[in-house]
Amino acid sequence: MAINTQLGAPPASTYKKGRFTLNRIYDCEASVAAPVSPTNLNSVVQIDWGEPSWDNEADVFQQGGGDEKTQIKRGPRWDGTITVLGGSVGNLLSSLTGLTWGTGSGAYAAMSMRRDGDNPNVIWEAICRDADNKDHLFSVVLQDIIIDDLGWSNPMEYTDSTIPFHTYHEPFFLLKDTELVYDVIQAGSSTVEWALSATPISLASPSLQNDWDVETLVYVKTKTSSASTGTRKRSGVAVTNASLAFSPAVGTPASATVLQVLFAKES
Repeated sequence: MAINTQLGAPPASTYKKGRFTLNRIYDCEASVAAPVSPTNLNSVVQIDWGEPSWDNEADVFQQGGGDEKTQIKRGPRWDGTITVLGGSVGNLLSSLTGLTWGTGSGAYAAMSMRRDGDNPNVIWEAICRDADNKDHLFSVVLQDIIIDDLGWSNPMEYTDSTIPFHTYHEPFFLLKDTELVYDVIQAGSSTVEWALSATPISLASPSLQNDWDVETLVYVKTKTSSASTGTRKRSGVAVTNASLAFSPAVGTPASATVLQVLFAKES
């Protein structure tokens, strides 16, 4: 390409405003369903997170290598905040924690600002759209976010509220005209292969990305009846078209186990 090449005006698809973003969530511990229906979120003003912090970060040298080194980073954590319209913080918090804020059977009138435990609450999908509020530009996915303890401010004039969170698994961009799918499947007693609700698309190469184990899945977890959250399967998982199977070395999950499978499909 010549150094004097003239570029035209940028297309409208390069312009993004947060006001046209659709935010929706999937309950990490949703009941068996394939697929799990997402919850569209009202009253979201903004969502932010920074670069990861690390449990361990070191420069590794060897004698004879001089100043040449390898940087080792282990145990990432991303911290962020969800900004919400001030009058709706309780409603959004109830959606994020899977609790019904209200009265009557199965509802709770108190929404605590303290969070106990460190289990994932929701998967967040921010669907960024063009200024027509419908054409998909791309999405941003936060997998397995954990809601943190809250503070609160109540000044004389209007203010938004913030809900802090963290996650131990990497956020990622998702190509336009694709969308998340979350299947929660009953394992069965003798089943060796399970049908997914859609055909997964290729996402990332496990050889290039440390947090990915299967090219076509964000993750697959198994959750026993006594567990409070699922456990990621780091090996022995195979996907063929819209079918999921475990290798013989991994074994067949017990009948009370559910499979939690997160992937993406063409929309």
